[in-house]
Formats: sequence, structure tokens, C-alpha cells
Amino acid sequence: MISYSTDNTLLLLPGPVAIHPRVYAAMNVPIYGHRTDHFRKIYAECVEMIKPVFGTTSADAYLLTGSGSLGLEAGIINFISPNDTVISMSAGKFGERSAKIARVFAKEVIEIKSPYGDPSLPEQLEKAFEETSATLVTVTHNETSTAVLNPLEDIVRVAHKHGAMVMADTITSAGGDWVKMDDWGVDIAVSGSQKCFGLPPGLGFVLASQKAVNHMLSIEQRVPSFYADLVMFKNAVEKGSGTPFTPAISLFYGLHESLKIIEEEGLENRIKRHHQMGYIIREAMKAMELELFAKEGYYSNTVTAVKIPQGINWGDLNKTIQKLGLIVAGGQGSMKGKIFRVGHMNIVGAREALLAVTGIETALNKLGHETHGRGVQKAQQLVAELL
Repeated sequence: MISYSTDNTLLLLPGPVAIHPRVYAAMNVPIYGHRTDHFRKIYAECVEMIKPVFGTTSADAYLLTGSGSLGLEAGIINFISPNDTVISMSAGKFGERSAKIARVFAKEVIEIKSPYGDPSLPEQLEKAFEETSATLVTVTHNETSTAVLNPLEDIVRVAHKHGAMVMADTITSAGGDWVKMDDWGVDIAVSGSQKCFGLPPGLGFVLASQKAVNHMLSIEQRVPSFYADLVMFKNAVEKGSGTPFTPAISLFYGLHESLKIIEEEGLENRIKRHHQMGYIIREAMKAMELELFAKEGYYSNTVTAVKIPQGINWGDLNKTIQKLGLIVAGGQGSMKGKIFRVGHMNIVGAREALLAVTGIETALNKLGHETHGRGVQKAQQLVAELL
């Protein structure tokens, strides 16, 4: 009987993720009131420190208390009017979520669907614009449900050619892969706390270019909203009050520390580490004769999706991996029971990659998919090359 403390389970999910001890410590201190100079200073520093993670010096940063889905809602409704058309590009569950949010508020939503495992492509958007016009295009940069990284820069280029802005869901890319708002021309980027920023769930981030902010302020008939009204957030910052509503103070303490950690590691080094760990895990899966789910050339570097081999039941595989003190994710929607997903975000390094591969390979061998240690051997080889 294998015994371990469930208090020390290693999260290898696409979120929430394992959290740095320094972030836990930062959140576990007595809180100040959110209308004090103490908190306002921390909040203001978070606003400035978060911008480089999104590759911008000029965008406004709105830090909301709520999940990433609140960020997506705010990233849509503040930049359209009720009579506008939105084009939503979806290649998985989270692209579909943006489309669902848009349908609540926009007059028309045209959804461009790609098969699960395939990317959203700029030529699909070009074709859509042959038949319609739109104010806003939504796209998921890193589609967590399928482990596909979409070509955001190329999609932005097509949207701008046709006079539309782009709202990019960067919830599982910002902080773990390159997001270059200024260089790529991304109008609105949305993220959340529980992914590459390494916090518990509860904060949503919306960054808007000055072009997008000007458009927001110019809309005469605005989509009704109260809690997600970014104009109120903008006014609160300009008045020096920080936030219009009571924020999750302890989470902001954690965000402040997390952004310090990102600065200390260096964004380029951090992204390189995410790329390296993604590569190690993908190559180890292939060494075990497992098939990656995402289309080659569009692999995510924060999560890997793997097809479950024939004859292996996901429920059994999941339970066996958990017995080893690891938690990975299953498939979503139509992919439930067909794939599993390994998150390699935030503080995942060589140690965690080796543990992930070892746990998955051990469980597969136990259930009859014999790999003869090839996955671990490949992971060890690649990690050794980094030493």
C-alpha cells in the first residue's frame, strides 16, 4: 500500500497550479483596508508590474476580483454595443466560452469552429470577413482544453485589416508564453490568477490598448454592466482610490509577490523554462508511444494533451496516478475519456517534469500499456542536457 500525505499532492493541472511558498506566505499576513495607502500602493505596483508580462508599456491594466471568466466578460462587453456583431474563433471549450459570453450581449455572434486538436487559422477569419463585418474578434491564444497554441499575431493582422479589434483570451499563455500586445497589436488581452501567475483562483486581468480604451469611452449605447464596468475601474484609478469595489486583498498580496518572482527569474527565462518543460513532457509521451492530441506545429507550452491508449480506461488511469500523489486532468466535452492533459505552468521545472513522466508511465504500465521505461529515459536524457 503506497501512502503519502494528500496535503502534499502535486498539481499538474492546466489550472489551478502549484503555488510558490513565497506567494503562500505573502497571502498569509494580516490585511489592511483596501482604502488605505498601504493597499493602494500594492495595487498600483501590481498594475505596472503586470504590463511586461503582456508585452505592453502603454495598455491600461484592469485587475478584477473574480475568475478569468469575469475577465472574458469584461473584455467583451466594454468594447461592443448591443447592436454590434462579434466573430468568435473557437477551437475548444474556452473558445466556445467566449462565444457564449458574446451571445449574451451582442446582436450577432458568428462562430468559426475548428475541430478539437486543430488551431484557429487566419484564413478562416479572412473568409468570414468576406461575408460580414464585425466590431470585435474573440480568440483563445492558448486553448487549454486541447493544448493548442493559436497563431494570435496572424489573426490580429487579419482582424485589423477589416477594421475589427481583437480580444485575446491569454488565460493560459500570459506568464508562461510570449504575449506581445504592443508588437502584435492585440487590442484586449484577458488572463486569470490561477494559471501561469501561480495564485489561487479569484483574480481576472484585462489589459486594453489605448485604441481599445478610446473606443470603450466613445461607445454611446453601452452594454449594461455594473461589476464588470471597466470605465468605473478606470475612474477609480485616476481618482487614486484603486478599485471601485472591495478587492480580494490577500490575493493581491499574492499577486504582488508573484510578479516579483517573475521579475527575478526574468520573463524571457521564465518562458524558456515553460518551453523546455513542455518539450520534455511531449517527447517523453512520444517515447511511450502515446499520441499527442494537438496538431503538430501548434503545441501549447503550458499544457500537453495526450490521447489515452486503446484499452486504458481514463477513470482507472486517473485513480492510479493520484495514488502516486499526482493530479493531472482529463478531457473536456467530447474529449472526455479520450485524452488526458498535463499542465506545466508556473513553478514546474525539471523535478516536476520528471515526476510527471514517472507517475504517468508507472500508471500506464500498471494498467497494461507497457513502455519499458522509455518515457522516463527520454525525460532523463533531456533534463541532463539542460544541466
